[in-house]
Amino acid sequence: MTRTAKVEIDMLTTFDQYASPLDYLFQDPDYRTADQARLDAWRNGEWHFLGVRARATIKVPHGINPHCWITSELLSPGLWGIESDNGDEYFLQVYREEREILIAMLASLRTYEVIQDQSSMTATTGGDND
Repeated sequence: MTRTAKVEIDMLTTFDQYASPLDYLFQDPDYRTADQARLDAWRNGEWHFLGVRARATIKVPHGINPHCWITSELLSPGLWGIESDNGDEYFLQVYREEREILIAMLASLRTYEVIQDQSSMTATTGGDND
């Protein structure tokens, strides 16, 4: 009996340390008061920025022991700079989009090229079980 690899996909949210409200606030003078209130709330820790990614936990069977697996992770690129006080529905929408990207990434692994270091000029292709 041949064992099959297993993939579990879940949502991963991560603090985005590089985003700043100054990247987009104060663009329109008509909103200066509202923008200042939003900036003050950010500075007071009332909200922060997040990134949302899809994470695939990949279990590849190893050897003949049915309980032995090699486990690895693959992450979607993610969408970053999301305000933490967005509603749950928005986070789920972003996750669904990231999940589709991740599934396409996994599908692309059906064929692959192993790129060796420069001291070895050999490349191997695989997949497709020809």
